[in-house]
Amino acid sequence: MRQAETVDELRVRADEFQSIFDNSALGIFQSSIEGRFLRVNPAFAEILGYQSQDDLISSIKDIHSQFYAAPDLRQEIMAAVEAEDGLSRFEADLQRKDGSVITAALNIRAVRDRNGKLTHLDGFIEDVTIAKSREREIKEQAEHLSRENTRLRASIKERYRFGDLIGKSAAMQAVYESISQAAANQVNVIIYGESGTGKELVARAIHNLSRRSEHDFVPVNCGAIPGHLLESEFFGHRRGAFTGAHADTHGYLDIANGGSLFLDEIGELSLEMQVKLLRAIEGGGYFPVGDSRPRHSDFRVIAATNRNLREMVKAGRVREDFFFRIHIIPITLPPLRERREDIPFLVDHFLRQFTGEKTLPALQAGVLEALYKYDWPGNIRELQNVLRRYLAIKRLDFLDAPAETPTAESLPAVEQGQSLNQIMTQFERTVIEKCLEQHRWHRGKTAAALKIDRKTLFIKMKAHGLI
Repeated sequence: MRQAETVDELRVRADEFQSIFDNSALGIFQSSIEGRFLRVNPAFAEILGYQSQDDLISSIKDIHSQFYAAPDLRQEIMAAVEAEDGLSRFEADLQRKDGSVITAALNIRAVRDRNGKLTHLDGFIEDVTIAKSREREIKEQAEHLSRENTRLRASIKERYRFGDLIGKSAAMQAVYESISQAAANQVNVIIYGESGTGKELVARAIHNLSRRSEHDFVPVNCGAIPGHLLESEFFGHRRGAFTGAHADTHGYLDIANGGSLFLDEIGELSLEMQVKLLRAIEGGGYFPVGDSRPRHSDFRVIAATNRNLREMVKAGRVREDFFFRIHIIPITLPPLRERREDIPFLVDHFLRQFTGEKTLPALQAGVLEALYKYDWPGNIRELQNVLRRYLAIKRLDFLDAPAETPTAESLPAVEQGQSLNQIMTQFERTVIEKCLEQHRWHRGKTAAALKIDRKTLFIKMKAHGLI
């Protein structure tokens, strides 16, 4: 009697499970390891456009090529499922009977026998095509609104400033428009311009107006990093990778994840480093020094240079594939001598910045005229220094005379209480600044004239506040 009751109970339970299987709105299936469907429910057949379960099972003889829109996808899914003990979740494009493609959410579990051998797969699918389509529409609408908002920000003509950039000239209005276009996209940007024109300010404006503004803006001066440290600085390193590596350290690419990586003086990168960066830029990942596991970072490159990269490609100093990967949206900053009408706005801005007062100090007669006539080889940076000196000594000093051999008369005046080190530091700054302005702030020519390398010059410029 008890045995009959148990059989009945099992039959009732089996009927309950069959009812769930037949009436579920989710597609339910079992498939063999070799790639054939063993059993499916009505919802599964309906989702894929087949008249019945038998129609589907008899029609799909190879899941690899007849079920997945991308034939290689099943191999990847199988590898993931075999490595998991529970349900594995995927999103995949699937083929329907009529050849159309749907997007489905898949939940698959590997079923094993008592010996742990894989026998078949159990799974569920849900058609999410409409939901994904709606999600894409919302994303496209959001991007469209973002682009329109960015464009509106820059559409007010005759503006004299854009973020931290100052200028009302037609040349700067064109730059503002280029910034807004770059900010509305996610592609890489290259900024060309002479030293001192404000390339980093442009890069920051693009970042701040883009969807990446909530993440880090990571500036890197490619010409200031010693060659043997490039990989460690960009890609990070593991503890013990080399002498002095006492802890795991993140590189610039790790820090810039989700944000913008600003590569200043990008023409200084070696060909070997260009290859490794190109792989990371294209999504192929990178390897921290001392680590065999690749990392990936979602960053946008904004590069800058005062060189002609096309000529460097011809000369073999820049890889062609690297050039075309970063040269997508080019922005060229005009030198100050080509937008002299912006000088009054710049003078007003810097004087307020330097004095911190609302009422500006009166300019001596002829000062503005002299500022207009000067050629500004050092551009905005030189104007800043000229105005700082003007506030300090109450006269204009353009420092444009040719560099002379130091004499006792050319040494800076010794103020009471100054040490020899302070005097020499002041003199070094004056010599470097004069040489920079003599060579139009071209660091390579200045370094050659001073008989020091570019990295040493960069370090000294930074120490003396010339950057």
